[in-house]
Amino acid sequence: MRRATTRTIWAERVAQWERSGLTAAAFATRAGVNAHTLTYWKWRLKSAARTQPIGVGFVEMIPSIARETPVSEVVDVTSPTGYRLRVPADVACDRLRALLDVLDVRR
Repeated sequence: MRRATTRTIWAERVAQWERSGLTAAAFATRAGVNAHTLTYWKWRLKSAARTQPIGVGFVEMIPSIARETPVSEVVDVTSPTGYRLRVPADVACDRLRALLDVLDVRR
């Protein structure tokens, strides 16, 4: 139980530090913590987030507006983090970018 509490406390501290815009040393002085410990926890939390499985193997994307004609051309896209997508060739770039952003955040 103590470990989860410690992680929660440091996660909140790191989030406050990132929102503050201060350097690690300046924030640590204000918060009364060690700057090296603060940067360690930032690294540890991000490292843990990258290694945790997300449990998503397939995400179906359904267009919000029904097409009058079937999609005949598709493009296979592989993201830098390994997701493979099959999307219509005429998919809007902003929609594809938003989908990739969501998938990469969950990783």
